[in-house]
Amino acid sequence: MTRKRLITEVSIMTRKNDVEALLREAKVQYESVCESYEKALRDETLDLRTPVKNLMENLRSALDYMAHDVYELCCQSARVASGKDEPRNIYFPYGRTKNDFRSGVGRSLPGLDTLAPNVYDLISSIQPFQCGDDWLSDFCSILNEKKHDRLTAQIRSKTETYTVRSKGGSVSIQVNNPDARVTSMPGAVKIFGMPAQLTDMGIHTAPSNELKHERTKWVAFRFEGTNVNVLGLLNKAFPGIAHLAESLYQQVG
Repeated sequence: MTRKRLITEVSIMTRKNDVEALLREAKVQYESVCESYEKALRDETLDLRTPVKNLMENLRSALDYMAHDVYELCCQSARVASGKDEPRNIYFPYGRTKNDFRSGVGRSLPGLDTLAPNVYDLISSIQPFQCGDDWLSDFCSILNEKKHDRLTAQIRSKTETYTVRSKGGSVSIQVNNPDARVTSMPGAVKIFGMPAQLTDMGIHTAPSNELKHERTKWVAFRFEGTNVNVLGLLNKAFPGIAHLAESLYQQVG
């Protein structure tokens, strides 16, 4: 085994251990944030910005460590053999669109789609255009602002919904929300076959033993300048990145 190959294998193994260590710490942080989140909903003096930032940075570091391992094991030898320059910076690629994602792969993991299509498909599987969920793009975009600009505030958001339930399902609308108004003329819509009226205050139907009316209020946090719920994002990002790491190292060793 050449010295260069030995160094590469050692660095990859070291990063795998580092990723596992980061994810262990992230698990502790995630559980702490979840507990503090519930307290902060009731106590407006609690500030979650720093613990959320620290958790997100550990998760992002795990992603970037994985990207370095993928490059060295899957892309580097072909890159060197072709005489091409190494990437200036290697980051975990992400993109809301397929073109954005492919651009990120081209910058950090050039040739991955042909050199290791199984790994490319794995990384692609958590992208918004592939999985239908924006959590990865939201996570990386919000963290970039937190890391390079300032701590993004978590804004307390009060939400109220009105729900009509039946054996066949449920219909819900937001109420008392000027940014999400749903209205209709009396009888213009039907809910489970019953004429109804939608208003800013709720859903009105004729009395019925088959329908149950509920009004629900809750408080949540969202990242300032976005509609992204803080805990909702973390509930997807932590298990999503942990699962990716497990699957990735099964592929690349």
